[in-house]
Amino acid sequence: MVPPESARLDRVIVLIGDLLERPPLPGLAVAIAERIAQRGATVQAVGVLSGDAEGDVRMLALAAAGVGHAAVLRSPAAALEPADLELALRYLPDAGALVLVGAPGLAAITAAAASFGGVPLVIITDAEPAADALPDDALVLGAPVDDPDGAFAGLVAELAVRLEAGATPASAWADTLRTLVIEGRRAR
Repeated sequence: MVPPESARLDRVIVLIGDLLERPPLPGLAVAIAERIAQRGATVQAVGVLSGDAEGDVRMLALAAAGVGHAAVLRSPAAALEPADLELALRYLPDAGALVLVGAPGLAAITAAAASFGGVPLVIITDAEPAADALPDDALVLGAPVDDPDGAFAGLVAELAVRLEAGATPASAWADTLRTLVIEGRRAR
């Protein structure tokens, strides 16, 4: 069960990932961040946006959706560098949950930050992360090829909100599935 809104601390969900529409998981990080904000949780995006008009449009869209962007690097770089992620996480010390979308090269740093801060970690990936670098209770989910109706983004958002509210990874996962999954009937 998710504690009531009044029981929450001033903690944030930190979402790390590609903030543009690039493969292999185009738009998924932004969709998850927006769904977290829709659930009423505080979310800060960590990633790279170009310094041009396209980056401006994306930054404004994030803000309009209620997604914080205190640690978004405005750069022509294609991806966030490990040193930039380490710095961003120092600016966001009140993390209640970390969600890494794609970016397998950042999994070890994100896992180290989660372990150091005792923060739950969710990794969304299209590749297998190195298991030895992950906390034992990290939740690793395979990304769908496509998420046209946002169902997967909604599942991850619900999971992140439960983790930020203090649920253990195991109970957050079970409660999220119980809440979102509709029981099917057996085919005869």
